Amino acid sequence: MLNNNGRMKKRREELTERIVKLLKDDQGQPVRDLAKERYEQTFLAGCLKALENQGYVKSKKMGPARV
Repeated sequence: MLNNNGRMKKRREELTERIVKLLKDDQGQPVRDLAKERYEQTFLAGCLKALENQGYVKSKKMGPARV
């Protein structure tokens, strides 16, 4: 049985895997387009920033969008 920390870690790992898979399937998507899949745009932007800080993904600014 997982304790609360174990469940949170597992959910974080699953979320990371989902986001990385979405990006591998179609690189260069704006956060807005990725968010349509399942998540709120603000939440997903925060997750992507955290993943970028950890070295999982890279982003760049293209006009008003971050891809």
